[in-house]
Amino acid sequence: MQSNIPPMRIADLPWYDLPELQACTDAWWRGIAGHLRALGVDRVPEQLTREGAHDARWADGNLLLSQACGYDVLWDSADILVPIATPRYAAPGCCGPRYVSEVVVADRSPRATLADLRGARCAVNEATSHSGTNALRPLIAPLARDGRFFASVVETGAHSDSLRLLQDGEIDVACVDAVVLALLRQERPRLVTSLRTLAITAPALAPPYVTAVHTPPAVRSLLQQALLAAAADPRLAECRRRLLLDGFDLLPAEAYDELRACEVVALQHGYRELPAPRRSPLRDGVERSGARGACGH
Repeated sequence: MQSNIPPMRIADLPWYDLPELQACTDAWWRGIAGHLRALGVDRVPEQLTREGAHDARWADGNLLLSQACGYDVLWDSADILVPIATPRYAAPGCCGPRYVSEVVVADRSPRATLADLRGARCAVNEATSHSGTNALRPLIAPLARDGRFFASVVETGAHSDSLRLLQDGEIDVACVDAVVLALLRQERPRLVTSLRTLAITAPALAPPYVTAVHTPPAVRSLLQQALLAAAADPRLAECRRRLLLDGFDLLPAEAYDELRACEVVALQHGYRELPAPRRSPLRDGVERSGARGACGH
């Protein structure tokens, strides 16, 4: 006999979910979930789902809440995810709903300018990352020759993995989300103490909290109300502090179209060296290597 009870919805918050912060992320979710139930939302999961790949969870029609890169929402996941709120982060370089990335090298590196990176070994976290890949394009494209600048580009799967390669001397440069760097300085200072910032990317909208595109508009509105309530809830102040969360802005999904500007600069210079999303105009002629992982790990 089949049950007519709809399945429990799922939630995950994979961005910035460092192992050291998972208990805090869980508490943050419980706070959000409590506000959702108080608003009458049904089938709110008790716990976050972490099993499997985050992009597989995004494709689940029962997805209630997650976080994704704005570049994911713009391209490869545009038909399955919709942004509902843009977080504000209390990290260096962040202002309002915008964040930046830092182009980092090892302290011992002789390179002092972006131009000095010609022929360097570069690591990016993944093709669909604005912070690690797309934000780097307009800095490098004007310096490229015949569409090339780096000796090699490897896709590592996570910002923290790029930093480990940098510390081990296996690469020369990486472009890393400033929120990730701030969290690592807080939780894993030894991983970042030997790094030097060479340049800072242009500010861009932070990775949005998202829901499934099939989530009814009324539920999307309740999700926004719950997030705003959780951001003001004094019981969640310590979680927000540890996660560097400073509130939310409610912006239209179209706001993330601004990320196309980085691609425009690259295309104007014929620069396709960095990996690109499957659906991006930069994708042609680009090969990928390495593992797939979350933007903010």
